[in-house]
Amino acid sequence: MPYKKSRFNYSYKHAPGEYVIYNTYSKALLLLTSKEMDSYESLSFERQEDIDTLIDNQILIDEDFDEVGFLRYCHYKTKFQHETLNLIIATSLDCNFGCPYCYENRRVGKMGADVQDAIVRYAEDCISHGVKNLEITWYGGEPLLYPDIIERLGNKLILLADKHGCTLNMYMVTNGYLLTPAIIDLLDELGVSRVQITLDGLEANHNCRRHLRNGKGTFDVIFKNLELFSDSPIHVDIRMNVDHQNCVDYPDLARKIRSLGNPNIILYPSPVENINKDKINTISQYMTTKEFEQFSSDLFLHGEEMPAAAKVLDDRYCFCNAETENCFVVDENGQCYKCWDQVGRQQYSCFNVLEPEKRNYKNIVSFIGWDPLADERCGDCVFLPICFGGCKFYKMQNINTDCGFSDASLQAYIEATFFKT
Repeated sequence: MPYKKSRFNYSYKHAPGEYVIYNTYSKALLLLTSKEMDSYESLSFERQEDIDTLIDNQILIDEDFDEVGFLRYCHYKTKFQHETLNLIIATSLDCNFGCPYCYENRRVGKMGADVQDAIVRYAEDCISHGVKNLEITWYGGEPLLYPDIIERLGNKLILLADKHGCTLNMYMVTNGYLLTPAIIDLLDELGVSRVQITLDGLEANHNCRRHLRNGKGTFDVIFKNLELFSDSPIHVDIRMNVDHQNCVDYPDLARKIRSLGNPNIILYPSPVENINKDKINTISQYMTTKEFEQFSSDLFLHGEEMPAAAKVLDDRYCFCNAETENCFVVDENGQCYKCWDQVGRQQYSCFNVLEPEKRNYKNIVSFIGWDPLADERCGDCVFLPICFGGCKFYKMQNINTDCGFSDASLQAYIEATFFKT
């Protein structure tokens, strides 16, 4: 059959006489000799088996196949699927920490029983309209300020899932300071499978930016609490928010975490960013997108593991869940937002779970309506199947609009993932 090169093929010279072709859609990678690369470039092959290999890996595709049209179909199918309901539940926007770069506006208060029960009703209504999977993330503020809410609402959601034969997955984002053996037992009983905790470097750097509200450091307590997961099946993602000041700590922190001997605990980097303009951020040594790319690439090329949270090979058709119709962040008052970065700012609310029929479609459409394949910059980009246009919140706020991928970052990722010995 007639064939053509996929427009999502990315190639570079791996070594003398060797070339890599990586397809950002199929995630297939082939290592070709110079002769094979010449055949690929000219579409002139001596052996049918070479053609078959390229076709099997979607490096070559049917001449009449509309790749972009198919990608758009998958993108919109994902956006408007109704089988999964993703709720990020902020039981409170209060917090025991005083982090200088926090993007949230702290406020006193916690989620009442009326809002908790409304969340359950909303989830049940979604189930009646086709939802089969519930994805719940406990969030804040600091969710462990009020473990009683997590226990009460979590058990109600378990009963709801059991009643309707739905799958239920639970996760948590916590600063880790309030973990205790009893809390770990509660998380295990509820079926929480993954927890994210932040350590911003070693003790000195961490304590100057992730301290209690009274200024007391938190590193020793959090690190000691990681030992509580030794007999638990819970996976723990340790996020390190990096800038030019603390990035030097990453390798030593990675070694310190590995010393715990728990393979379920991994470390990954994330850049410190100035997200909301109404917050005064006293951390000023931000990395640019390119600087963070280089930092991450250097880590992986010099022996650090490629953490699951940073991988780009996973299949996805949206940049994040905020672009999907059935994903909302719920604050303690019942206001529902599309994005974690908007929580607590009522002007971004899409509806209140107490009155879910009253919708602000302007805020919903700001995430759902944008088509990255129609964007002049993104539509022709070879990285599109990996990033799908990047963060929509950042685009709306004109924050860090540089593309999150570059030749250097993708090559470094490929080298670290496939060729590191």
